[in-house]
Amino acid sequence: MKKTILISGGLGVLGQGFAKVLIRDGFDVLLLDVKEPEQGREFSGEFFKADITSEADIARLKACLAARGTQVYGLINNASCQPPGFIQEIEDYSPDTFRKVLDVNLVGSFLLAKTVLPFMKEHHAGVIVNIGSIQGVVAPTFEIYEGTKITSPLVYAVAKAGLIHFCKWVAKKYGKWNIRCNAVSPGGLGDSQRGGSAFADIYSSRVPLGRMVMSEEVADVIAFMFSDKARYITGQNILVDGGWTIY
Repeated sequence: MKKTILISGGLGVLGQGFAKVLIRDGFDVLLLDVKEPEQGREFSGEFFKADITSEADIARLKACLAARGTQVYGLINNASCQPPGFIQEIEDYSPDTFRKVLDVNLVGSFLLAKTVLPFMKEHHAGVIVNIGSIQGVVAPTFEIYEGTKITSPLVYAVAKAGLIHFCKWVAKKYGKWNIRCNAVSPGGLGDSQRGGSAFADIYSSRVPLGRMVMSEEVADVIAFMFSDKARYITGQNILVDGGWTIY
């Protein structure tokens, strides 16, 4: 039976990077995204439109999975969002913006896990990977954002830290069903960052390997986490940061 892996935020740069390597490795990939694909744009995987914070959309997804005739084997909680006001200073931060970011990152990931875990238990096998961030592990280096239009807001750090701890709880609870749950936490992404070349240079100067990470390098780690080579790894946060967090 073909094994299906769900990817939330599946049409984004990271989501598409993950989809390509997993399809290459023989998995069936179902992309979840709140927006329709751009007309004429090619993408890897099968698309399912869903707002992962909507219980109605999640119910539709569950029915779709039950009817597919494939083994629901994996989930990548990759969806995130940057609503209006995302980079405001905390003194001016809107509670609605804060809630929206937590809803997508944490509530959406919870609802997806709640959906796939019964299928995984049935087959006594499954893998969940949450996409974290170095910002969920260490405090931001705010100096690198000076003079730019970007920053790392509190809600982003809180959401990513939550996703990392999420893995430990699920790993402990569901290990007896041979279900693994880990986080993969990248450093700054060179092919999707919004700070421009000046920011990339400043960021890279603080990385031991001297550059930002590319999405394909994160995707290679994802491919490993879904392979049998990672069959004894669970409850862990795998940092893909070029050494950023070592000091």
